[in-house]
Amino acid sequence: LREECGVSAWSLLQLPGDAVLVPAGAPHQVQSLSGTISVEQQFLSPESALRLRDLSSDPARTPRQLRAQLDGMIFAAVRDALEVLQGCK
Repeated sequence: LREECGVSAWSLLQLPGDAVLVPAGAPHQVQSLSGTISVEQQFLSPESALRLRDLSSDPARTPRQLRAQLDGMIFAAVRDALEVLQGCK
């Protein structure tokens, strides 16, 4: 792939307690060397939320999971803002 498309590969050894963040949209492959528990989180970044907001003007065209993530981000932002305001007594 390097010669054809300019794509480089990375290889790493993840030890217990390590976390690996794979950027959204980045293709990746995992090879487990022993018994493994994998925890994944689909993360919606604030930058992606702006694009989602533009898509959500027509709710029928926006996937339900993405709308739920956007709702969750808005809820968390409002909750955090309220906590800050309540601390300013």
